[in-house]
Amino acid sequence: MITSATILVVDDIAANRDTLNELLAADAFRLVEAADGAQALQLAAADPPDLILLDVMMPGMDGFEVCRRLRADSGLAEVPVIMVTALDDQASRLAGIEAGADDFITKPFNRAELRARVRTVTRLNRYRRLTEQRQEFQWIVEHAPDGYVLINAADEILFSNARARLWLGLHPDGGDGAREKFLTSASRIFIGQPAESWQGWPDIPAAASGSPRLLVRPETPQARAFFLEVSIHESTDGRLLRLGDATERLAAERDQRSFQAMVSHKLRTPLNGLHGSLELLADSADLSAVEIAEFVAMARASAARLAGAVDDVLRFAELSHRPAQGARFALAGLDELVRIVAAGLGLAGITVSVPAEARSLNIACRPEMMEWVLSELFENARKFHPRHAPTVEVGARREGKELVVLTVGDDGVTLSPEQLTNAMQPYFQGEKSFTGEAPGMGLGLASMAVALWQAGGSCLVRNQRGAPGVCVELRWPLLKANPG
Repeated sequence: MITSATILVVDDIAANRDTLNELLAADAFRLVEAADGAQALQLAAADPPDLILLDVMMPGMDGFEVCRRLRADSGLAEVPVIMVTALDDQASRLAGIEAGADDFITKPFNRAELRARVRTVTRLNRYRRLTEQRQEFQWIVEHAPDGYVLINAADEILFSNARARLWLGLHPDGGDGAREKFLTSASRIFIGQPAESWQGWPDIPAAASGSPRLLVRPETPQARAFFLEVSIHESTDGRLLRLGDATERLAAERDQRSFQAMVSHKLRTPLNGLHGSLELLADSADLSAVEIAEFVAMARASAARLAGAVDDVLRFAELSHRPAQGARFALAGLDELVRIVAAGLGLAGITVSVPAEARSLNIACRPEMMEWVLSELFENARKFHPRHAPTVEVGARREGKELVVLTVGDDGVTLSPEQLTNAMQPYFQGEKSFTGEAPGMGLGLASMAVALWQAGGSCLVRNQRGAPGVCVELRWPLLKANPG
């Protein structure tokens, strides 16, 4: 919002101040009055004006001294000063120039001339201030830790700061010549996720205007995965995009979720066995030596399983912080892993279907990560099944030359379109508690999606076709060493 220029009128005679107020009132300036030099300096320091009309002949501190003090103050040194004086001799003007005055008006002054000079000076000063503010803003933006990109309706890049040019691989000084489209530039390095949030870009349906958008550079042998969060601000000049590095936040969210799920999955069974054995020993006073030995053996076995589970959890936590170089999961082992996870969760009714031609394939995933994924999906299937006893079908198939699609379908609830849209949203949904229960259906698929995006894959949740329940499709990259 543009406000009126502020003019500080400094004169020890009230009638003179009233005259200047009357003359300038028609131009809607904001006028502030000071009756002496000391008050003028105080008011100027508190609210720097756009112009000071300064009388020269004042008792105590005259106008020359006031001007000198203004110029000595770094916060007021650039404020224009027009001296209003009855002195028309050369010595007075030289004294005013030496004090730092920008212009002079001699009493009695021409009213039209006074108004014209005031308008010109305030306009120039406002322009100077806007120019300085713009230069300061441009410096801040250019050196900001986030990337900023301004695009037009055709998605052409009009401006990009240094960080955005670095991330998008643009010319370092922004001199790319012909305007390049933002999504074209980003797609050379990044994959837009969730995929549906980028469909139709740069057009954004009103219902999807607030949907989170990520640019993901999958992990490579040379570098970890990199995530950019893209925020959008619409303006009359175009669309301003803010690119924020979300890698650490997403990694923390994913690690917390996966670690929490792994702890729950791994520790529940051995803890229950250990606790149950010790409870029986404590509550039964007339046990025989043979029975005591059996319960002690049960407790010892449970403790051993607990120790092994703790080792697995700690190893999983360590692996989650390492680059996924050499990550490999053989589909030939999917049946056994499903059996182990299902047994740990106490679930029956889980079947696996992997075609013979797919069993020889390996995907870019650690076994520990696959175990977490399966335990999370199975737990969700049970949690949201009407009777908490789902029938789950796990399948795997090759898709094209580069992907394996892992499917996990259940016969539980059917999701609404809104729930399907939000099921894979990353950390933006937030969590209600450390249990990981998210708002809405609370499917908790966000961290899984991040893990897949990191590996260069993708995921999709959909309703079962012609039956109740949900099917989650996980697309994992095939390892290049696999036969074509």
